[in-house]
Amino acid sequence: MHLMIPHASALDEAARHALSGLALPNLAALLARLSPGKSWGSDEFSPHPPHHIALAALRGQAEPSAAAWAANAGPELSWALVTPVHLAVGTDGVDVLPPAALNLSESDAARFTALLRELWPQSEGWQWRLLDATRWAIGHATALEGLHAASIERAAGQRIEPWLPDSRVLRRWQNEAQMLMHGHALNEEREARGAHAVNSVWIGDIGRANGQPADVTVDARLTEPLLNGDLAAWAEAWQRLDAGPLAQPLTELTLCGERFARHFIAQPLSLIEKLKRRWQTPDMAATLEAL
Repeated sequence: MHLMIPHASALDEAARHALSGLALPNLAALLARLSPGKSWGSDEFSPHPPHHIALAALRGQAEPSAAAWAANAGPELSWALVTPVHLAVGTDGVDVLPPAALNLSESDAARFTALLRELWPQSEGWQWRLLDATRWAIGHATALEGLHAASIERAAGQRIEPWLPDSRVLRRWQNEAQMLMHGHALNEEREARGAHAVNSVWIGDIGRANGQPADVTVDARLTEPLLNGDLAAWAEAWQRLDAGPLAQPLTELTLCGERFARHFIAQPLSLIEKLKRRWQTPDMAATLEAL
């Protein structure tokens, strides 16, 4: 079994501190048994998080297409994830609040998507998938071709400026969505009960699923708490992960951080290598910090 863990590490100093205090015995045992393999990714400024890059490589694709994967779509259409967000304007810039901060219900999501369908109408060849309350996918045969944008997993919880798309089309769509949502009755209802208004959308993770299914299980339980900045919940999720899936007899493991995804695989070892591993404990913290 091949297990992939996104957001296993972060460059934030508080996250590193949280990791340093974690006891993850099953992860340590796996790293002692498995051998380092391939590595994917580049730096924290890439528009695609490393686990998307790794999944594309495992599927035999040149570029990630996370929206198409999430929609379980074939190669006929290109897809984009449309994520409802709240843009918080401060004195030093605009922040993209994590989608979970909206506490968006399925019924509210359905009402918002009904509003936005006029931007991407079925009559013009658009397809919609409401994946869950904060993940909406739109697909089209041609209109998304050549468009590139950062993943919501890069922008969530961050300043918006470094992640804004260069594409005029994507910026226009985002502006038109903001105008539709501004002053909408549903947002007035949300604000009246103390909830964040859904004042924008993030359009990203664009691509076409043109590869093959990958024989890998992605356990994304670390993603939401890390994007929300809830390091206590992230640490708890790590411990549940260690006690559950990481306690299984894995033959492959891919750990993904903000810069790199690193693959570890079971390989035949010489007697000398076996003896070295018996006496040399891998530095688990260093492995995670290097991601």
